[in-house]
Amino acid sequence: MMGRRAQHQGQLFYSFDLNAAVPDDHLVRRIAAVLDLSWVHGELAPHYSHTGRPSIDPVLMIRMLIVGYVFAIRSERALCREVQVNLAYRWFCGLSIEDKLPDHSAFSRARNERFCDSDIFRHVFERIVGACIAAGLVGGEGFAVDASLIAADANKHRSILAANGTKSSSLSRRAVPSKSIWRRSMIRPLVGQVP
Repeated sequence: MMGRRAQHQGQLFYSFDLNAAVPDDHLVRRIAAVLDLSWVHGELAPHYSHTGRPSIDPVLMIRMLIVGYVFAIRSERALCREVQVNLAYRWFCGLSIEDKLPDHSAFSRARNERFCDSDIFRHVFERIVGACIAAGLVGGEGFAVDASLIAADANKHRSILAANGTKSSSLSRRAVPSKSIWRRSMIRPLVGQVP
């Protein structure tokens, strides 16, 4: 017999344990086990005013940025969306299901306004990376770089008027070497420089 899910009125109260929803082998658990950010408030205190409305907790922002770096989330807007929906990320950041996230613009404001005259962010992240290296979470044995070249014909000012009155590229496509030739010519000088 085919079963059907009953769709009655929604439940009024829920009992939910966010800690139980995050798998024991998830990477955020390994990072959280070695990450001690108790020093952050003292380190960043000189950059905050003693008056006015409270800012976003810098520990929350740092934890969110760590999630972005570790899981290759490329923009702060995308980072806020991912932390909004991913329970493991919420757990790592110390957020409950109901907690609101900071707006993505808070990250750029902090970087460009509050900390622009200081290299404190670099010091904070060097200390965090050092803790991850000491715990064996970061090895540094290898890295990957995407250096692929993509042909583009986007310069509107470098075109000429063709005989029939239409614009055409000033460079013939045949005059441009293939991508593989470009890659070989770019990589060949670098190969000898690798220690």
